[in-house]
Amino acid sequence: MDAQPLWDRQLMLDYQFYFERKEQFEMQADTYPVWVLFAVETGKFRYRIDAESGEAGAGELIFCPPGSTFHREMVSPLRLHYIGFQFAGSGPAEVRPMLPSVKSHPADDKRLFSDFAYLRKLHLAGDARSFHRKQTVLNDIWQLACEDWEEDRHLEDQLEPPPVSEDELMNRATEWLHRHAHAPFGMNDLSSQLGLSPVQFTRRFRKAFRMTPSDFVRTLRIRKAAELLLDTDMTLDQIAGRCGYENGFYLSLVFAKSMGMRPSKYREMNRV
Repeated sequence: MDAQPLWDRQLMLDYQFYFERKEQFEMQADTYPVWVLFAVETGKFRYRIDAESGEAGAGELIFCPPGSTFHREMVSPLRLHYIGFQFAGSGPAEVRPMLPSVKSHPADDKRLFSDFAYLRKLHLAGDARSFHRKQTVLNDIWQLACEDWEEDRHLEDQLEPPPVSEDELMNRATEWLHRHAHAPFGMNDLSSQLGLSPVQFTRRFRKAFRMTPSDFVRTLRIRKAAELLLDTDMTLDQIAGRCGYENGFYLSLVFAKSMGMRPSKYREMNRV
């Protein structure tokens, strides 16, 4: 039987808190018994969950699975929704492998911020009807996140499949990189998961595919950036966030080195 798709999952709210101005985290790392969502209205923080790391800002969602350590560091004060939930009829081990990334940046920001406004209004209410309304809003946010992930997968499906070698461990590495290339992550964390040192991993990957893991990831990211430049009106900073880069300036440098022209020029020359 095929696995139940992410969009068909029902989220069951455990708790919801709202911080009008969160200036610092009381704990720099924590582990939770349920799924946790940090939904950012304003401000920015750095995060690391398992092998993924990066920054989350306005309109972005970070999902932390049960049992995973959520490392976080404040960059600028947050207006933050902190939500605990579970998936109806599912154990955490069933859902986590299906999650393309712990981070989502929904494209429909008007709807997302409308959901945030409802949560702000309801966050102190404790009656049964208000709890039900909050759970409905949470599931709407989940649908927005799923749409974002599905868009990413649609773009990935247009790319050629990961290369294959006789080294099964490196085949596993390329499959993992193909799934996670468009979200920030630590290459050292991946090498540790494979039971290799960073140097061993790079040498073995290069031997298998005649390129380094970083070269492989950069190729996937630039291909996706090119797709988004042609098919959307996103700003360069928005595209950078969808491709695993911190900002548009750095994406522009990498894109120009790989493609021989700046993203703006590429968009201008190739759009019809």
